[in-house]
Amino acid sequence: MARSRTWRRSQYPSRAHRRVPLERQDPLRVYALVPAAGRGHRFGGDKLLAKWHDRPLLGHVLLKLGGARAAGLIVGTVVVHRPSDEATRRLALDYRCRPLAARHEDGELSYTLRYGIEMIAARGPAQEKDAILICLADQPMLRLDVIRTLIDAWKAGGTRVVRPSYREAPGEPGHPLLIDRSLWGHAAEMRGESGFAPVIESRRIPVKTISVAGRNPDVDTAADLEAIAAAAEVGEH
Repeated sequence: MARSRTWRRSQYPSRAHRRVPLERQDPLRVYALVPAAGRGHRFGGDKLLAKWHDRPLLGHVLLKLGGARAAGLIVGTVVVHRPSDEATRRLALDYRCRPLAARHEDGELSYTLRYGIEMIAARGPAQEKDAILICLADQPMLRLDVIRTLIDAWKAGGTRVVRPSYREAPGEPGHPLLIDRSLWGHAAEMRGESGFAPVIESRRIPVKTISVAGRNPDVDTAADLEAIAAAAEVGEH
């Protein structure tokens, strides 16, 4: 099957054929990858477009990643979405990200990640120091300082996997998850909705975990969205 043309050239709703840059000349390249092909069944549908602080949940994630790109931390963001999900595609373009239509409507998280990694890996010759930063689309409290901490740790050398541990959510595996290019080939081993973590664990790949303040909860249900909204209101008083 031919690759989606949106990977090579995208179109803004109001600006025809304007290219969305993905790469900069940097010997240490980090690509953000956002899997956004889920249907949000537990939420009741259209979860990523649900509003929080007057912005879609996915919009909060892409806004932070836009800040990371402006700061020179990442070279660009790829958003993998369902082929029929025009709203998510357009939202990705609004935030100057690259939308990538998955081949299937009902792909699992493992498939979505694997497809995104394959397409990023296909963009020209490999560099010794490439990495992906996997950011979940339903975590609107993603922070720029955490992104910077993870990338700085990877660039310092000596680690191929880096993830945060949020002090307000002890024991929970934190995101984003940074994966060095040397491990991308193991993406074929991912299964179901578990992502990369079980592969890392089964292969006993060392993970550098960095303690950071706060939390970064998933929004899986409408109740989760109400909870973070209530917590935000408490924090403002």
